This record gives sequence, structure tokens and C-alpha cells, in this order.
Amino acid sequence: MQATLDDLSTIPLDDVLDDVERRLGRQLKREDGHFSKFNGTAGFRTDEGTWVRVAWRRREKIDTQAWTGFEAAAAIDGVPRPEWSAAALWTDHTLGVVWRADEMTLVEDGALSDTGDITEDPGLPEQWWIDLRTALTNLAEHSTDRVSMGQSHLTRRIHEVYGDDIDTTITDWVCAHGDLGFANLCGPRLSIIDWESWGMGPVGWDAACLWSASLAVPTIAERVLSLFSDEVSSRSGKLSRLLLCANVERAYRRTGRKAPLTDTMATIAESLLRELR
Repeated sequence: MQATLDDLSTIPLDDVLDDVERRLGRQLKREDGHFSKFNGTAGFRTDEGTWVRVAWRRREKIDTQAWTGFEAAAAIDGVPRPEWSAAALWTDHTLGVVWRADEMTLVEDGALSDTGDITEDPGLPEQWWIDLRTALTNLAEHSTDRVSMGQSHLTRRIHEVYGDDIDTTITDWVCAHGDLGFANLCGPRLSIIDWESWGMGPVGWDAACLWSASLAVPTIAERVLSLFSDEVSSRSGKLSRLLLCANVERAYRRTGRKAPLTDTMATIAESLLRELR
């Protein structure tokens, strides 16, 4: 396996974790670390029964909004999520990166997927779905100047793939998690994790993301559409779903390789385009 900062399990990390422990005053249970293979993060239980998430950014590419998402989310009410308590930041001159360690309450129920998507029914209880709808309703009412999905990106991506004869104007905006896949949802007791991307987005954006992540399991995708029918059937919800279809089609055009859902998303896009034009 090639050593890379995108997968922290592949590089020597003891010096970094020593820094985390010294700066936060916590001892990490290093043998039980959880490592993402894609985004350069790692998580550890602590001797105080809390959770510490470790991440890095190149000094010249720090996105202030994403970098402070966890602490900013502390102001959100009515959404089950880890409670953020502290952070430590420092520059690593050897690797040329800035490290950030965030301490928060530990969520005992694990994420429902190692990736954003699911390939089988996770068997969630009815209460989980009820709690999810309530949580996203409460989140939508939060006021923020953060932006999760902006008008310019949505318009640019849809027009790039499907042409500029589509009116992509979003008139209805709410606060959204911004990355609502099954890697960021825990169960069977609901908790929503990883708050880097939250901010304002089109009505239906979170529901559209969860729908897209569910498409390999049609019964769950239909459950999402039913639960959030008011949002995903709105014009902003349809545009949100079309954007996700555009992302899949764009990847296919760039690489020439179909993903498992390329054809499915293309068919859905045709239907959405007829409704939107």
C-alpha cells in the first residue's frame, strides 16, 4: 500500500498523535483508531470517553468554512450530533501541513456505511426515520451565513452537462448538513456526524444527497423520496437531484468508465429534465 496523507493509516503518525495528546490533555486509544481511506482523517476514543478527530490541510489550501465546521455547528439546536468541546491546531513544517484535532462527545452507534452509499438495507427502525425528518426540519430553521451549496456551482455544473436552456434559479434556501450520506449517519439511534460542509443550500439538498446515496437499494431510495416528498418534488429539490445526476454523468464523460449507477442516474436525469424544462 502506498503511503499517503489521504489515508493516515499508511504513514507514521505517532509524533502527530503525541502532539494531539499534549495539546488537548487527553490520552488516545491508538489501537482502536478509525481511518478514512479517502479524506485524510482519523478518529480515536480517549481516556475520558470522548472522541478526537484528526485532520490536515495544506497551509495554502485551508478552507476556513470547512476547517471550522465542527465548532460552528455547536450553535445548532434540535439535531442529534456529537457535542464539540475543544480543538487544537498547529503547523507541521516537515510535512508542510496544518493539523487540526477536534474533541467531541463519543457517538456509540457507528456510521451506517464506510462510504457515503449503501448496497443493502441497513434495517433501520421506524423511529430512526422519524428522528431524521425532525432533525433536518430543525436544522433547516437555523440561521447562518455559511454556504453549503451555492447557486453558482449548481448552475455551472448543470449547464455544463445538460446545456444552458434550463432555468436553475433557486428561490428557496435552508440550512443543510451538506454531505448527508450514510457515512455521516449513525444508527440504530440517529446521530449526524461530520459537520465540515454545513450551511445554506437549496430546499431538498440534504434529502437529494441521501436519495442519491440510497439508489443501490431501491426500497430505501423510495423511502427517502416518500419521507421528504415535499422537498424533493419542489423545483429546488428537482434541481438538487439533477445536480447529483450531472456529477455522475460528468465523471463518466471525463473518464469513459461507467459507475454502477451511471445508467440509472442518466434515466432519472431525462425525467427530471422533462419536468424542469
